[in-house]
Amino acid sequence: MRLGIFNSGLASVPLLGPLLGAVVSHHWLWPASGLDGTLGWGCSPYARRARQLAQQHGTPFFSLEDGFLRSYGTGDRFPPLSIVVDAVGIYYDSTRPSALEILLQSDTDVLAGQEALAAEARARILHHGLSKYNHAPPLAVVEAALGQPLLRPADRERVLVVDQTAGDLSIALGGASAATFEAMLQAALTEHLQATVYVKTHPEVSAGRKRGHFAHLQNRERVVVLRQAIEPLSLLQHMDAVYVATSTMGFEALLAGKPVTCFGAPWYAGWGATQDRLPRSHFPRRTRQRTVPELFAAAYLHYARYLNPVTHQRGTILDVIDWLVRQRRMASLLID
Repeated sequence: MRLGIFNSGLASVPLLGPLLGAVVSHHWLWPASGLDGTLGWGCSPYARRARQLAQQHGTPFFSLEDGFLRSYGTGDRFPPLSIVVDAVGIYYDSTRPSALEILLQSDTDVLAGQEALAAEARARILHHGLSKYNHAPPLAVVEAALGQPLLRPADRERVLVVDQTAGDLSIALGGASAATFEAMLQAALTEHLQATVYVKTHPEVSAGRKRGHFAHLQNRERVVVLRQAIEPLSLLQHMDAVYVATSTMGFEALLAGKPVTCFGAPWYAGWGATQDRLPRSHFPRRTRQRTVPELFAAAYLHYARYLNPVTHQRGTILDVIDWLVRQRRMASLLID
């Protein structure tokens, strides 16, 4: 396919063509030779323009976003090794259908022929503590560097409240708002009277590039704010419950076997795997029950595409896992 980009930022993403399995070209105006479709990033203004151009010329529009195993480090320095391609909507926009939602709502057996791959990929992600970004050290390493524990040893119960960056489109399009985060914190405190509630900032906030919703929050008797960069799964394994608005860290908590309460409508909510605080009327298109393995297979195997970082051609989730594990190992040797 010949796919057109009308955004210089998206055009700068390395190896986008091989990742998509298409010929990708950058344009300012619609080319005379025509295109088979256009590309845009999520719900950005540039994506709306590309969608309009596609409609005017009767060609498909494909919305792109980072995959769930994106890269070793954050987006300002590390290009994506995984990307999602959606010809319907985009997974974090609960106000309209997406290809992922349609797949999960269908009768498709998303594990058919994928059981072994899904099981291996999930096991390796959990074993190596992999996430969207993978530069943050495990909790034990952070604590060793600080010379003190971040989690209180005497805790009777631990609840994690996950912050997100202010203005993130996934919040508003996921049925949440800035007020949701304070409500979420208060609910965690009220519903777990014996627990210490830990508030985890977003990686981009920890890196100082963006701000979150709990910048004002200070440690107190039952609340601890974790502003350090910490590998998510190494933190999640110490928690008894997890509260999220729309963060994908909530799905990683499901992978780790933790009960997850959603105050918004992320892609993995509304299928019976989470405790949902939004009314069922917010999930009119999500009537099926899906298990965590099915959610994983649909999102990580069917919906996402992967780049083999060695060959620079389309790859598999295992190619990216192998690469991220090697990058982690090399980084640890440099630190040592």
